[in-house]
Amino acid sequence: MDMSIKSYQASTQAKVSTQEKPPSSNPVNLPSGDATPKTTETITISDSARALYALSNADDKQASMSNRDLKGQYAKAQSDVYNFGQRIAGGNLNNEDLLPKTDDPARLGLGQQSLDYAIGLSKRPPEKLPNPFEGMARNGLSNIVYDDSGAYTDAERYAAYGELSKQDETYFSKLYANITNGGDNSEIFKGIMDYFDDLPAVEKAAYPDGFRDSIKSLYQEQLGQSGPLALLRQSTENNSDKFSPSFFNKEQSPDQMLQAVLEKAIALSTV
Repeated sequence: MDMSIKSYQASTQAKVSTQEKPPSSNPVNLPSGDATPKTTETITISDSARALYALSNADDKQASMSNRDLKGQYAKAQSDVYNFGQRIAGGNLNNEDLLPKTDDPARLGLGQQSLDYAIGLSKRPPEKLPNPFEGMARNGLSNIVYDDSGAYTDAERYAAYGELSKQDETYFSKLYANITNGGDNSEIFKGIMDYFDDLPAVEKAAYPDGFRDSIKSLYQEQLGQSGPLALLRQSTENNSDKFSPSFFNKEQSPDQMLQAVLEKAIALSTV
């Protein structure tokens, strides 16, 4: 990969240029009453720094939003990502509109890599090019996907969503593979709660009110029955009805993957 997300973040420091104090025409004897010449400072914030600020400020911004506004922001971001994918698949590739409008090399590099990644996926068969956001923490990915400040391009948000979905699919596939038929699935419900607790506010808004409480209730019911029923628990390695880690498809959003795991766990649990 030509540019990792770490190198991008490292280059996002604010650029500060200071114009030196102009020499006085009379540096020794200033006429009485004359004001002391003032130093002129010019502060320039790079586009990379602006993008990083939007990234770091997202949690505070979401904390001040109403649940209704959060739901709207979630729905719009999902729509934006989907529509961008359709645009790329349709061959509408006016790069001037799809790249960051900046001369900042770091921002241009990230934007170009994100666009290349998206174009690669649109090909038949898909060409898997490096995702510049690979390995980035999930919360940071979410902040980029659901950013509404315009700091990130649609291509960057699309690429960030691709990595976010990949990480979630890995997490939910492990949960799904450990669902037992007729045994104790308390750890599955706990895994869902842990995932939900770590979500930023905008993603939590996608779930119905009381969602976590309902999962907690299922978890506690399983714990109450886990004593004698623990003997019934079957290892997925020896289960003839073994669940496939590739259960999910590319069209499923993270909340849909969660729902699929939840429905299967409920159906096969002793609750």
